[in-house]
Amino acid sequence: MEPINARSTIDAAPNAAAITGSEPPRVERRRRLSPAALAVASQKVQPAYSPIVITGIVRAADFVLIALIGITLYLGYVTHIDGFSWNYVLAILAIAAAAVICFQAADMYEVQIFRGQLRQMTRLISSWAFVFLLFIGASFFAKLGDAVSRVWLSAFFFVGLAALVSARVVLRTVVRGWARQGRLDRRTIVVGSDENGENLIHALRAQDDSDLDILGVFDDRNDSRALDTCAGSPKLGKVDDVLEFARRTRIDLVLFALPISAETRILEMLKKLWVLPVDIRLSAHTNKLRFRPRAYSYLGEVPTLDVFVAPITDWDLVL
Repeated sequence: MEPINARSTIDAAPNAAAITGSEPPRVERRRRLSPAALAVASQKVQPAYSPIVITGIVRAADFVLIALIGITLYLGYVTHIDGFSWNYVLAILAIAAAAVICFQAADMYEVQIFRGQLRQMTRLISSWAFVFLLFIGASFFAKLGDAVSRVWLSAFFFVGLAALVSARVVLRTVVRGWARQGRLDRRTIVVGSDENGENLIHALRAQDDSDLDILGVFDDRNDSRALDTCAGSPKLGKVDDVLEFARRTRIDLVLFALPISAETRILEMLKKLWVLPVDIRLSAHTNKLRFRPRAYSYLGEVPTLDVFVAPITDWDLVL
């Protein structure tokens, strides 16, 4: 047998395709990632749950739970004595709405609070007691004290408190389970493997109950300014590798640990990353130039500037 000439075979393939009128199959060339990036990308990742959607559902559940308890107690006790009155129903809905507003004012609708036990219970009890004191004061000034059943009001307070506490215990168990599965974590990468990147990562990890999972850092520089390990986070590759890395694993947030003065370098990187459906922010914790407070968004206590916001998230995704 005559040996096969590989070069002539490769050269003949386009000619044969031209004769048959078909195009040769296109092979997608995927960018190679570093071993460290491959190790992170190969980890099993659960789909994320939106904290905004979770807190919105909890607000609605609290309102419905309080209203149902009040109406059930009213129909089961008061209507047998005084008959039905829409004033009670309106008062119950007002109490439910006031309770949700007070819970919101007490910062109870945060995922970090859902994870805790003592803090949310003390806030819950004090807010619930304040709502009933407010209702009793309003009924006193409106001269409705004799028209309101004291048995119903006291039962509404204690049964509602027991139901809210039980619901918070169940919610705490569910949220902690989601946290262990990583469904509440925001998978974050940092651009800039230098002193600024180290300071940013240290500041983020110093936050209590932080939901950021820092996967690693990316940097185009290969000189002594770029560190192989930045505050314990490995360097996963260059900025061009972020796109391929995002195709293989879930990324929720990209943080630039670069000074605002390096605008040319930032713009070059943003041209490569703007296609990603993730939040892109510029760290501002070391910048001497200060903007108005409304211009910042915060990761705990670390100020950032929003560059791109991920599309179709939170309630938009639900719709």
